[in-house]
Amino acid sequence: MIKKEFIITAQDANQRLDKYLAKILNAAPRSFIYKLIRKNDIKVNHKKTAVNYIVRNGDIVTVFLTEEQEETFISAYHFVYIHEKPLIIYEDENIIVLNKAQGIPVHQTNKIKERTLTNIVLSYLFDQGDFDPEKRGYIPSPVARIDQETTGVVIFAKKQSVHQQLAAAFRSEKEVIREYHLLVYGILVKDEDVINLSLRKKVSVVYPDKTGLRSLTKYKVLQRYNKKTLVEATLITGRSNQIRVHFAALGYPLVGDTKYGVENDTNRLALNAYKLVFTNLKPPLAYLNGKEFIANNEFININLEE
Repeated sequence: MIKKEFIITAQDANQRLDKYLAKILNAAPRSFIYKLIRKNDIKVNHKKTAVNYIVRNGDIVTVFLTEEQEETFISAYHFVYIHEKPLIIYEDENIIVLNKAQGIPVHQTNKIKERTLTNIVLSYLFDQGDFDPEKRGYIPSPVARIDQETTGVVIFAKKQSVHQQLAAAFRSEKEVIREYHLLVYGILVKDEDVINLSLRKKVSVVYPDKTGLRSLTKYKVLQRYNKKTLVEATLITGRSNQIRVHFAALGYPLVGDTKYGVENDTNRLALNAYKLVFTNLKPPLAYLNGKEFIANNEFININLEE
């Protein structure tokens, strides 16, 4: 038998043991991990442990495996190194906030496998010595994503516990403010309003009346042009493509939105995740409350007057 020891770092602390082991034994079925725990082939601090034990910073996790099991179930995390510095808005030991450029997906797509925001960030953290793909565990990852054609603020967590806390904040309607700037076709009549149109769960098409998932978008007009309106929208709920679907449903599709708007539109998508503000985070992340993370929102090569 091979004895392998892993020391829990702050990056991996405050998660269930089985979830941590699923990252260490990344190619193993969950049933195999549970079997190892039942047979006492996994110990924490040299003692028998339970599946739901919450690992703590400094814990020693010991795993006993055969050579065949080690070769089969443990592999290094593979990412594509990208020689490109991310546009960093803010960074500390817990998070990195970025200004995503247009056309870069957060994760790989069917067409784009390598130049993703995740690979760019991991490459940057690798160069900084803050990420080692040989060590299994939490991989720095985005807390919430935006569409490939949308620009603006994206936040990555560097630790598992941070990811959990921020993800919960995004699911809440009271702990984070998300403001977008967008350009729509047509002249909005109301200076400000709240769009209350429910959405389908997966395909994000507006339902009639109020069936489907509750979806709310607050907006105010920033500037009216001859045939377009510049708008600031605040997400109260955060459904997939919510802003795009809501404004298209009102008859004011976003400029450049070929999915919900004009099919042959040659403009870039005029949607920018402009500002992100946390308002009610608890310690140890309470220091982030009130900080404004703001991205550039220039709509390049769009004729505002036509």
